[in-house]
Amino acid sequence: MNIFRNSYLLLRYHQVKITRLGNMNSYYPVSIIATRSIADDVSKKLVFISKSTNIFENLALEDWFYKNFDFENQSLLFMWVNTPCVVIGRHQNPWLEVNLKNLSQNSVLLSRRNSGGGTVYHDQGNLNCSFFTSRDRYNRKYNLETICGSIRSHWNLDLTISPREDILLNSYKVSGTASKLGHRNAYHHCTLLVDVDPSLLHQMLNVHELGIQSNSTPSVRSPTLNLKACCPEISVDEVIHILGCYYIKNSPLCFKGFDFVTPSEENFPGLNLIKQSFSTWQWIYGKTPSFSLCCPIGDQSSEIKIQVLNGKIERLHFQDITIGKQDALRLNTLLVNQKLDSELHGVISNSSVFGTMGEDRFSKLNEILLTLCLTSV
Repeated sequence: MNIFRNSYLLLRYHQVKITRLGNMNSYYPVSIIATRSIADDVSKKLVFISKSTNIFENLALEDWFYKNFDFENQSLLFMWVNTPCVVIGRHQNPWLEVNLKNLSQNSVLLSRRNSGGGTVYHDQGNLNCSFFTSRDRYNRKYNLETICGSIRSHWNLDLTISPREDILLNSYKVSGTASKLGHRNAYHHCTLLVDVDPSLLHQMLNVHELGIQSNSTPSVRSPTLNLKACCPEISVDEVIHILGCYYIKNSPLCFKGFDFVTPSEENFPGLNLIKQSFSTWQWIYGKTPSFSLCCPIGDQSSEIKIQVLNGKIERLHFQDITIGKQDALRLNTLLVNQKLDSELHGVISNSSVFGTMGEDRFSKLNEILLTLCLTSV
């Protein structure tokens, strides 16, 4: 009987360049990597480590594994580290979660992942772990216990799992968690704060309150702690090694070593298209659930309500405000159906509309609009 499922036959023609410990230039067809344990025990485990530190490449590779691998009889731990970036959940609002001004000033990238959950800051002191299995064998608690067990066994740090399934150390959060469950495959991924820059973390996530009303998923703010604060000798590289070995060790049938992978179109056909989709303004900002906010006008008793849909100003409501038809037309022409992006920021900055209507009276509206337009990709 054919042990390959027809839905995964496409894997037989893909080829991935894998760098392995002890053999630096080995080539393995994806069909071998993705199905080499099909005839073996269902607990077969693989460890892949990304050689990229680009958030869009790593999110794309994670998505590629999810869409293209057969996890019916095997599991995968994919570990990756990024240069400074902020990652929001699929159903979140970046204007509520991220300080866009600080983001831009520090050249920190913003991305939106495919899974739910809250906002996290990444840098090279933060380890990302993605646990892939079939949908039937998805077990988030087991994955978290694997992380806690590996850290506890080597560094004797008393990590615990909270009711929200965060990992805690001395009541401080050291890991957040999210997941994506499909028809056949599933993954659970989490961060691990090893030696993150706390100053940049707070700068990126310390948001200026704009009074936004939204049904987007809010982040649950928690005090955080680096593992290094309690264990000075710990490092990301060591955690990768210890966690990877601990994960493989739980499998009675495992192959030796880790696979170091380079996310590229050559190695993973179709990856560039996934990467491009993750890095667009439309995905990062345009996927934001609809929201609104009210801007005070003049003496604060009057206000303009701005409705935003897909990252664009959908409508202006003039509430309890005396404004001439000509001024209302000017504002609508300037703003409605416009994306909240750098282009609109420039248009507003160079426009004489607010001066014509009375600069002092509409100064708060002008300030809020410019803040909303501090988006970049």
